[in-house]
Amino acid sequence: MKAISPKEVDKYVEKLLKKIGSEYEPEQVPVKVEPYSKSQNCFINVEEKVKKDGGSVYYGWNIFQSEIICEAERHAVWESAEGDLIDITPNELDFEQIMFVPDNDFVYTGQLVDNIRINITDNPLVDDFIFLCENIEKLYSYGQRIDDEQMSVPEPAVQLIPHLEQFKANLLNFINSGARPSKPCYCGSPKIYKNCHGKDFRKDVSNLVAKVERILKKSKGIAEE
Repeated sequence: MKAISPKEVDKYVEKLLKKIGSEYEPEQVPVKVEPYSKSQNCFINVEEKVKKDGGSVYYGWNIFQSEIICEAERHAVWESAEGDLIDITPNELDFEQIMFVPDNDFVYTGQLVDNIRINITDNPLVDDFIFLCENIEKLYSYGQRIDDEQMSVPEPAVQLIPHLEQFKANLLNFINSGARPSKPCYCGSPKIYKNCHGKDFRKDVSNLVAKVERILKKSKGIAEE
């Protein structure tokens, strides 16, 4: 699922911005990676840049788009003393610039923040894919950060995550093959997807994630509401 960084605001970016609730217009921010910067570690990278060169951290959203979704990821860029914004964090696709939406009301304190995604196709399978992404991230959010690069995720969540990750991978391959809910399920069953793995899967996943939450609350002595 190759992603691009949009060069201009299209109907999908507009829809995503509404979902974010952003009051600001996106801007193109150049990428100039520092030697010490690590991928997927923008907050720490910018903190280090500020220590070395002054300036300040500027929070917002990094917008990118694939063939099936438009997505916003919490991000930090460096703001120079002159007010110029520069993304110093390497990205997997070597973007020379990113679409960045300012949001300096956000402050990073080590928390895990999920991406915001929208379906840019007419295929309902993509909505199922987004649903899985959101629930996997919810399970990770039950963990605690050990350091800048590691998290400790509690056992009940650890047990469920691989199963959902596999489901997500299978579903993505199914989507990329051009499948829709009425096509034979990816598992090889003679049933169509919506009557096989797609049947009641949202209810089942929600129940499993809720069960993990109940176990974790019980282990911490938190009474259920």
